[in-house]
Amino acid sequence: MVKFLVLISLLLLWSAMPVQANWFNDINRQVRSIGAAKPVTAEPLTAAELADYPTSYHFERVIVPSHQTPLFVLQAGLEHRDTVVLIHGLGELASKDWLTVIPALATRYHVVAIDLPGFGLSQGAVFTYSPKEYAKVIDWVISHYRHPNAQVHLVGHSMGAAISLYYASQYPGKIEQLVLVDAAGILDRTAYLKQISKRDIANSELPQGLRRVLARVDNFADKMLEKTGTGLDPTKWLSRNESIRNMTIGEQTNTNAALALMGQNFSVLNYQQMPATQLIWGADDQVAPLRTAEALLHVLPTAQLKVIAGAGHVPMKSHQHIFNQMLLTGLASTSPSNAKALARDQHSENSSQRIGKCYQDSQQYFSGHYDQLFIEDCKLVFIDNVDVNQLTMSDSIVTIKSSRIGVQQKKMKITRSTISATDTDFLGEINSTRSRFDLAGVTFWGESPVFISQESTRLVLSLVRIHTPTHVIRLGGSYVLAAESLESVL
Repeated sequence: MVKFLVLISLLLLWSAMPVQANWFNDINRQVRSIGAAKPVTAEPLTAAELADYPTSYHFERVIVPSHQTPLFVLQAGLEHRDTVVLIHGLGELASKDWLTVIPALATRYHVVAIDLPGFGLSQGAVFTYSPKEYAKVIDWVISHYRHPNAQVHLVGHSMGAAISLYYASQYPGKIEQLVLVDAAGILDRTAYLKQISKRDIANSELPQGLRRVLARVDNFADKMLEKTGTGLDPTKWLSRNESIRNMTIGEQTNTNAALALMGQNFSVLNYQQMPATQLIWGADDQVAPLRTAEALLHVLPTAQLKVIAGAGHVPMKSHQHIFNQMLLTGLASTSPSNAKALARDQHSENSSQRIGKCYQDSQQYFSGHYDQLFIEDCKLVFIDNVDVNQLTMSDSIVTIKSSRIGVQQKKMKITRSTISATDTDFLGEINSTRSRFDLAGVTFWGESPVFISQESTRLVLSLVRIHTPTHVIRLGGSYVLAAESLESVL
């Protein structure tokens, strides 16, 4: 009752004074603190547990109400208004992965770093360590640790980036900006396995004939991996059986979290209402290949990508100075709309009369504008930043990036070929016969159906969209088509 009377008195006093009063923020904080429940403290932290952390930071271990589990929380730069929340990836280090980053951030921002439940100093309850469950934890952290009226920036690395992406999609309006650092687990699992097993044949100094043979060998290996994507998958069964999973691997934190991450289909999320997003990536990342960033760039309408040359999966450690500069610059930017995304709305036919051809060649590059491309029996074709009105392909292996292929109300014929496409738009209708497609960050535009298999077509899809005049379909996963359209099996 006393707290209620104090609250009413403060509100009445505020309403009688000008809005411009200098002490408005102080009163606002007092009013918020009266009604807010303070976090319940968990087991106290010991000096040994905090030995690797700077003594100037603020630490506590509290109980997260959503899961009744301990949560380690680190804060720095408490004097600053706007808040940056840091989410770590897999591994035993947890929030320690950010120790090279926090000092730079704390000069400008209030920094909150946590050990996700099950990691680091947040050992405790066993549950499904999935993006969905971890998003609940992040939401509680943001609501309890942000300064009043502050903007919140969410920064995630690896698995933490995937969790942050999921949070931003499911809790719209809660954060001002999203920063994804080498996000893992976004591509379809089959696409990911194929990507990390690829050899860089194109840039090798091997003889042309040998490159052609190796391309065929890699193509056969990819075909075997694709068959596993449509077969029996025991990990999916384990993901759907929570009680069995918790009994068998529940306390194996990295396995629990990795399995749950694999079970999340990021392709079906709605990315149109996402906040401004910065992507920071190591160019040589073998854990979360750069293709992931390029696919995300396609579906995130306001995303910007910054690549650190020579960096791997943990660029904040290997390239600390460059990473911190990129992060601070990104947090301070207004993140204008992705110009490439805006250009995708322009579906008019280009006026080029140029015709490109490849016949029985092992390696060929195409870029720029074409009216037509004819590719026959070519095993190392690269189509990069191409705008082409008509594509015809047979008995070939082709990689496509950042391109626009086809025009509305026209058909493209793909026969006995393999296509890997990233950050690309297909217009019109694709007719496939005994071909294979690995598509990541791809949009089909046209009248339904946009993709028809005449015979035996395999597709591995990550972050794929179908836009027709009447509907939008978001899809990912592995598909095998007989004589049918892609839409008919969804």
